[in-house]
Amino acid sequence: MRTDASSFIADLRYEDLPRAVVEQARLCLLDLAGVAAAGTATDMSKIMRNHAAENFGSSTRTARLLFDGRRASPVGAAMAGAATIDSVDGHDGHDLTKGHTGAAVLPALLAFADSLPALSGQEFLTALVVGYEIGTRAGIALHAASPDYHSSGAWNALPCAAIGARLQNLTRAHPTRPRYR
Repeated sequence: MRTDASSFIADLRYEDLPRAVVEQARLCLLDLAGVAAAGTATDMSKIMRNHAAENFGSSTRTARLLFDGRRASPVGAAMAGAATIDSVDGHDGHDLTKGHTGAAVLPALLAFADSLPALSGQEFLTALVVGYEIGTRAGIALHAASPDYHSSGAWNALPCAAIGARLQNLTRAHPTRPRYR
């Protein structure tokens, strides 16, 4: 298997993941779900979920808002989910990134999974690992060049894009053929 980022994003298989990585991914998923559940009670979450439901409609693909049930575009659902998780600031963090990868990665993954429904549990965890790996590396790279800067928003779009590219099979060989439909 090649080791460049695009190959890692497209070609990583569940079987390639060490057991410790799978267990950590499960723990991150469980932690983020709990934080998201707590976040739904915050004003920030309510405002963002209402905003997404009212302003991020879609005539094609939609995704459910976390712990809400209403639907919005995948972008709107991911945005509202990130705000819900971030609203209680009790989620994962990484010292070298000065930020929170999971707050963006999980809502984006859930939005893609909901709008591309043929996703297995193993593929879901593999995509979560891809998101964490790309996000953590992007955060480390940014903070190596600008150590005082503190914003997950400066680099968290990259792992979300990586997850989208993976799940929609946007590879060099087939740039527009979705993998899961």
